[in-house]
Amino acid sequence: MERPDEVLAGVVDRLPVGVFALDEDEAVVLWNSHAEHLTGWPPDRVLGTRLTEASMDGPALARIADELRAGRPFTGRVPARGSGPTLYFRAVPVTVPGLSVVGVLQDVVDTRAGDEAFALLDALWESAPVGLAYFDTALRYRRVNGAVLDIDGGTVDQRLGRTLEEVHGAVGATIADGLRAVLADGAARPAVPIRGRLWHGDGPPQEWRMSMYPVHAPDGEMIGCGVVIVDVTVAEKTRRELARVAAQREHALNRYQSLIEATSAAVWVREVDGSARRDAPGLRAITGQSIAAMRGWGFLDAVHPQHRDAWRASWEQAVAAETAEVFSQVYRLRTADGGYRWFRTRAVPVRTEGRVAQWVGTETDIDDGVRARDRLDLLAGATLAMNSATEPEGELGALADALVPDFADVCRVYLVDPSRTGGGVTGRRSVSRTAPGLPESPMGDARFVFAATHPIARCVRGGAPVLADVPRVDTRDWQPTPEMAQWGIGVDAHSVLVAPVLSGGVVVAALLFVGVGDRPRYTEDDLGLVGELGTRASTAVERATAFQQSRQVAVALQSAMLTDPPTAPGLEIETRYLPAAAGLAVGGDWFDAFPLPGGDLAVGVGDVAGHDLPAAATMGQLRSMLRALADADHPPSTAVAALDRVATRLAVTRFTTLVHGHVVQRAGEAVFRWSNAGHPPPVVVSAAGEPAFLTGDVGIVLGVAPDTVRRDSEIVLPPGSTLLLYTDGLVERRRDPDGRANADLLELVRAHAHRPLGEFCDHLVRDTAADTDDDIVVLAVRVA
Repeated sequence: MERPDEVLAGVVDRLPVGVFALDEDEAVVLWNSHAEHLTGWPPDRVLGTRLTEASMDGPALARIADELRAGRPFTGRVPARGSGPTLYFRAVPVTVPGLSVVGVLQDVVDTRAGDEAFALLDALWESAPVGLAYFDTALRYRRVNGAVLDIDGGTVDQRLGRTLEEVHGAVGATIADGLRAVLADGAARPAVPIRGRLWHGDGPPQEWRMSMYPVHAPDGEMIGCGVVIVDVTVAEKTRRELARVAAQREHALNRYQSLIEATSAAVWVREVDGSARRDAPGLRAITGQSIAAMRGWGFLDAVHPQHRDAWRASWEQAVAAETAEVFSQVYRLRTADGGYRWFRTRAVPVRTEGRVAQWVGTETDIDDGVRARDRLDLLAGATLAMNSATEPEGELGALADALVPDFADVCRVYLVDPSRTGGGVTGRRSVSRTAPGLPESPMGDARFVFAATHPIARCVRGGAPVLADVPRVDTRDWQPTPEMAQWGIGVDAHSVLVAPVLSGGVVVAALLFVGVGDRPRYTEDDLGLVGELGTRASTAVERATAFQQSRQVAVALQSAMLTDPPTAPGLEIETRYLPAAAGLAVGGDWFDAFPLPGGDLAVGVGDVAGHDLPAAATMGQLRSMLRALADADHPPSTAVAALDRVATRLAVTRFTTLVHGHVVQRAGEAVFRWSNAGHPPPVVVSAAGEPAFLTGDVGIVLGVAPDTVRRDSEIVLPPGSTLLLYTDGLVERRRDPDGRANADLLELVRAHAHRPLGEFCDHLVRDTAADTDDDIVVLAVRVA
């Protein structure tokens, strides 16, 4: 069997171009048979001599030799002596041991042979038994042959565009240092020994001989570096993947083309610049466009005007990106019937030899899914809007605000009279919303009368949603006013939906939704949505009605229980109350101040868990009981203990905090004596404005252990001092990791202690940093 080097020598000798090679002394060491044919000189006459001594043009060859000595390749024409042909001459310097130049000779008229020669030279590059790599001036991989992959693994794609350091780690840095030296002085570095592990430092231990040389353009500019790599550690092996990858890409392209020709689905092919040249029958079936109308950029005419500019900008950005992988866009597309539906475009580039050759895409109708998702979003938004209002009509107005313009171009709410005759309905127009950009729909008289055949009358009578088309001509069913008819024609109103709103099982209102212009017509699928909207509006209306009733009761409780403080000699008293629940006038917190027999003043604040009507009722009971139990002849702890026992026995409360005390005049001094049942400690402010928490005994809350022993604490209130009682709504925060809430309360008290007592209380309530939305109660007593 012939050795590989013998096979390679035989191939070179039979090439249809002259091939020669020079050694380091510029003597000819290779001269194949076609070189003999072109020049007339046999190998035994040329081998061992300088090429400039041959029978070709001596001065021209001398100039070529100078270029090659300088490390620059040469390509050009050289006339042969005598009557021989003009030869095409191409030579490059090399750093292969024993060689300095490799070149070809070719008859200038034999262009086919030249192409074949260069193809064969490329084949030699790929099949060479040594590793060959080319780097640009930034030392990024630009080309490698298969032997490099055999030496240290990986793929071409994992190298191209990356630096040696990125691919090979520390060993790559060593190789890069040698190449930088080549770029610096233009001198080749033959047979540089390298030892280590390639491929990110994870490969096996290896040794190489690397010859590094500069690469020049025809004008002499240095454009990169070449490396010849010889693995001196393991035996050579060959692995070629480029042909397989190219075949796979060609197969993929053919498969896409076959798909386009065989399918009737909405699949299309676009050119590299993004324009359309090929027919797309599936897409045309959707849009109704002709082939001529779709070509070029005409396919964009079917995109909804609101989405067209964004669609084109995204598409042009995708086709301009060299690394584009997938283009995806969701938008509305005009269909053949003139309406619009939601579609999703997905497109991928088809590459040939690493370049995008065309784009293949599909159009998927996602209208049902988009509209279903939008319906859920609208339902959630409308529910949230209604829940934020506390008036029945306010909730219906919030509903209209949430649905225009996302679901309807016009929304109206009609409040229906309870009495109906002959199938018709009467009532009052309550709410009207029109989408921005549309002229306001005329309201006319606030009262309305609809005949029995009108959609609103049908909805009210049947208690179910109704779908109807807007007639193009006046009919007895609608009987619109001339202004309303003119408005409907002007905006191209096309369909309506009506939903009932019930309270106590009776229809009390009707919701009307109008679609105009290019909004998709309402369908049977929309009836379910408006029916659910009507149901939720019904619940909201009933809840708002109950809320209003609760608020009226709460107002009565406030008037009865949160009375103005009394007057007391030598004392100034101020109170403030801020409920937590919006709209309610009272909650579970309370304050109280009332005179005791003998002239003492009873004061207290309490906090019943909750801020609803039951909490307010419990608060009223406890407040009344405490008034009955308070006694000037007994300390405050006696009344608190008695209140705990009675309230627990009667199951009035299971968790209530309370501070109850007496302000008494003793030997010309004001003294505060109090009992604390699990409540935040009172604050005393000196006449100089310095606040401090009172540090008396704190017992357990009411309703837990009614037989517990209650104790009293006592402090003298100097003239000019202020006593502050409050509930935890004044100080509590959701997040207080550093325990700053109490310190901040003292800072707030200190900042306003100099103010008149009423302003002092106002600032405490207004400027508090508490954020738990709890009731706030403040009771302040200032000693004259």
